[in-house]
Amino acid sequence: MNFLKTNKFLASIIFISFLLSIFYSFYYQIRPAVDARAYDTIATNIISGNGYRENPSLDLTHDLAITRVGPLYEYFLAGIYEIFGHHYGVVWVIQALLHALTAWLVYLITLLVFASDEQKKKISLWASAIIGFYPDLVEISAMLLTETLYLFLVCLFFYLFFRYFNQQTRWGLISLALVSGLAVLARPPVLFLVPIVVFFFWSKRKRLPLALFLIILFLVFVPWTIRNYQVYGEIMPFGAAGNYNFWIGNWHGGDGEQSPQPFHSAFVDSHKVQDINGESIRQFKLFLQEHPVEFLKLTALRINKYFSIIRPMGFWFYQQGIGKLLMLISSAVASVFLFVLGLAGIVRAFKEKNLALKYLLVLIVVTPLIIFITVVETRYRFQIYPLLAIFAGYYLVQLGSIKNWWTDRILWLAIFVIGINGLVDLLLSFNKFKEKLGGFF
Repeated sequence: MNFLKTNKFLASIIFISFLLSIFYSFYYQIRPAVDARAYDTIATNIISGNGYRENPSLDLTHDLAITRVGPLYEYFLAGIYEIFGHHYGVVWVIQALLHALTAWLVYLITLLVFASDEQKKKISLWASAIIGFYPDLVEISAMLLTETLYLFLVCLFFYLFFRYFNQQTRWGLISLALVSGLAVLARPPVLFLVPIVVFFFWSKRKRLPLALFLIILFLVFVPWTIRNYQVYGEIMPFGAAGNYNFWIGNWHGGDGEQSPQPFHSAFVDSHKVQDINGESIRQFKLFLQEHPVEFLKLTALRINKYFSIIRPMGFWFYQQGIGKLLMLISSAVASVFLFVLGLAGIVRAFKEKNLALKYLLVLIVVTPLIIFITVVETRYRFQIYPLLAIFAGYYLVQLGSIKNWWTDRILWLAIFVIGINGLVDLLLSFNKFKEKLGGFF
C-alpha cells in the first residue's frame, strides 16, 4: 500500500475503476440470466449439499452443470454465499475489487516487461487506465459471469511469469504453477498459454524447475479430475464445455458464433454427458472431413469477428433505450481505441531488442488461437485485452515523442487494417446488425 501512496496517478486509476464497477453494479442490479443463472444455481446447489449440479432432480450423468465453463467460478460463488449468504451485492463488491486489482496487475506487468525503458511508468499508467476504465470490463463485473475472476487470474499468471522471468525464485515458480492451474480451471483456454512457460524453462535449460512446474500444475487438476472420473467414468480435467464448443461452432451452414441449433439442444437433452463429449468431437471431425473449405471459411469469419470494432458489448437484456445506446457507443469507441493503438504498438514493438517484450508478442499471438477454431463471442476476447492495453500504452508513449504524430505511418496502417476488418464484418453481417440496432431508429 505504501507503493500506492507514492503513486497518486496509479492509486486514482485503481480507486476510480473500483468505484465505476461498484456504481454500475448497484445502479443496474443485474439479475442472473442464461449462463449467469446456471452459475448461480450450481453455486447454490454446492452449499446446499447437492454437489456440483444444475438440476438436483436429474442424475449427474444427465445434469448439464459439467457442460458449463468452470468449475472454479461456481466454487468461487459458493464460497461467497457460504460466508455472506446468498447476496448478489457481496459478489458485485468482490468482483469490483478484482477488476481494480486487474488494472493494478496490468501496471505491474508492464513495469516488468519494460524494465529497462525510461518511459515504463507512463506506459504502465496508460495500460492500467485502459483496462480499469474499459466499459466492457466494468459492465461484465456487474454480472455473475466468469470473466472478471478469470481475467484477474490470467493477469496474475502474466505477472508471475514475467516476475519469474526477471527474478527466478522457488516461491515464484510455485506461485506461477498454482495460479496457472487455477486460471485454467476458471476458463480452460488459458491452458494454451502454458506451453509458452514450458518453452521458457526448456530454452533456459531449467529441467528441474520445469518438472516442478508441471507436477504442481498437474496436482491442481487432480481433485476435479478424480471427481469427474468417479461420476462419468472418463478422464475430464476440464469438464465438457470445450468439446461441445467444437460442435456448436462448426456445422454445415453455421456462422462460427455460439448459437446452438435445435439439433444440438435435442442431443444434449436426451443423452448423457459422456455421449455429448464423444459426439461433439465426432461431429467436429466429420465436419472437417466433409466440409474442409467451409471450416476454413468459418475460421476466417471467426478471426474477422474476433478483431472487429463493430462488435461492442451492450446488447444485453437488462438495458433499454438511451442507456443501452450509450453503452454501445462507449464500448465501440473503446474497442476502436484499443485495437487500433494495440496493433500499432505491436507493429512498433517488433524492432525492440527486448526478450520479455518478445514473449509478450508470442502471448498475444497464442491467446486467441483456440477461439479461431471453436466459437467466437465478444466477451471471449477479453483475455487479449490486457495484452493489447500494454501495447496501446507503449504506442501512445512512443507517439508522444513524434513531432507530427498524425503523420506516423504505423498509426495509419493500424487504422486501415482495423477499419477494413470492421467494414468487412459489417458487410457480411449487415442484416444481423440492422436487426439489433433497429430499436434505436
